[in-house]
Amino acid sequence: SSGINAEYGVDGPFGEAHQDYSNYEVVILIGGGIGVTPFASIVKDLVHRRNTHQSSLAKVKKVYFFWASRSQKQFEWLLDILGKCEREDTKGILDNHIFITRFYDKSDLRTTILYICERQFQGVSNRSMFTGLKAITHFGRPNFDKIFEDLQQTHEDVRKFGVFVCGPPAMSDSVKESCSKITGKQTFVAYAENF
Repeated sequence: SSGINAEYGVDGPFGEAHQDYSNYEVVILIGGGIGVTPFASIVKDLVHRRNTHQSSLAKVKKVYFFWASRSQKQFEWLLDILGKCEREDTKGILDNHIFITRFYDKSDLRTTILYICERQFQGVSNRSMFTGLKAITHFGRPNFDKIFEDLQQTHEDVRKFGVFVCGPPAMSDSVKESCSKITGKQTFVAYAENF
């Protein structure tokens, strides 16, 4: 032994605006491609802390998680995590939506058949045919204007929504633009991180 007495400590995490999610009643997490990575931990943390009645999340009532990616294969690594979160979400805090953006034209017969089959399967089994999750699988790019309008109507009593996006710059810009269009008594506060 050298006789040196050293003390070590770890502090953090620091940085990312995503850390502010617990300040909102309604949290909207939007990941594009690999931009979903920071949200995997946040979703797990939110479900766990909400189920264990941790007071630091007393304000959070609902979490909407939107993930857009080019193909179904890109979703596979996160399916286990989302599946576990869905099973453990005894408080019904989490609402997942998956967008597969690289499909043929919407008028293409293959895309139409896949869409019809997916909707039918979800209606019967309450699960996605593609992912096995309760999460709704959508085809095409998310329409954030429409999504935010629907959330305004669903949560008429909420004045401020926290919108956290991580993805390509074009997606972040689209989300921020949609947030800025919101008028009236409600506001959508956007936090963006690009890769």
